[in-house]
Amino acid sequence: MLQLGIIGCGRVTTMFHLRALNMLDDIEIVALSDINKARLNDLTKKTGVQKAFTDYRKLIRDPEVSSVVINTPPQYHSQMVLDSLEGGKHVLCEKPLAQDTEDLERIKNLTENYNLIVLPAHNYAFSPCLDLAQNFYENLGKVESIEVLFKNNLRSYRSLTDFRTSSNRGIVEDVLPHLLSVIMPFAGHPVDVMDTYWWCSSYDVCDNLETSLLTEDGINISCGISWTSLIPRFSVIIEGSKGRMITDLMWNPYSIKMKTNGLTKIYRTRGLKWYLDLFRLRHPGFKNLYLHFDRVINGFESPRISLDDEIVILKIMEKVSNCFNQEVS
Repeated sequence: MLQLGIIGCGRVTTMFHLRALNMLDDIEIVALSDINKARLNDLTKKTGVQKAFTDYRKLIRDPEVSSVVINTPPQYHSQMVLDSLEGGKHVLCEKPLAQDTEDLERIKNLTENYNLIVLPAHNYAFSPCLDLAQNFYENLGKVESIEVLFKNNLRSYRSLTDFRTSSNRGIVEDVLPHLLSVIMPFAGHPVDVMDTYWWCSSYDVCDNLETSLLTEDGINISCGISWTSLIPRFSVIIEGSKGRMITDLMWNPYSIKMKTNGLTKIYRTRGLKWYLDLFRLRHPGFKNLYLHFDRVINGFESPRISLDDEIVILKIMEKVSNCFNQEVS
């Protein structure tokens, strides 16, 4: 059984990770850590977990913990991952794994030296509709372009940390990895940023962003991100020489719509009962992410998103972030 220690007891842990873990019998939470003692105590009472640490390094040293989940703001990720590897633990870490490629290279080297697993927590990449899409996307012919839009409302999330609104880079670190992780199976690695536009709508920092990318296969990727939208969505539209594929990873993570030869077909792996899980905040991506983490550790699967993929993602994030140094047109 996979025995987890979770570092960070904020909203992403309580809203998403714990809900997914509660559906899995072969993974057990054995320890929690958070610098906020009141928040830590509250979560230990709710979960019944006996071990709680305000110093995450004590959690890492606990011999009962076999793997660590890191759900803290991005500026802490790389050091916590490195410390966990030094402590002999496998790691699942919220994206991004690091804020610069040098730290990410150090993480990669340690995983190879210690034969440990580090998996970035790109939960949307484990949406069932993406597996379904891979079964049919060859029917689209040559992929020509992809439009991917992530829209949500930051106020409704009520985050306990402020990294999203303390700098322009916040929206890039928080959302762009989602977009990049879901397009890679269809477009390969993005290698260049063609243009980027950003603006401030409700906050003093960037809360809306549009960027155009070019992949190694010459496919154009149009990305749109908003933290101020009234209606959330995470849509992916793949345009091919023979048709179009559409899916929404938030509202319909079990279905895709195909338009080929003048005909429209909807393929789905689950019916409308999915909406009960939606209102309970039980997106299948988180559950599938943990199942994948367990299988990778036990040697049954290879990482769906490798550390080399994560390096590519971080390089694109850095290029987009550099656009903030330019004047808003």
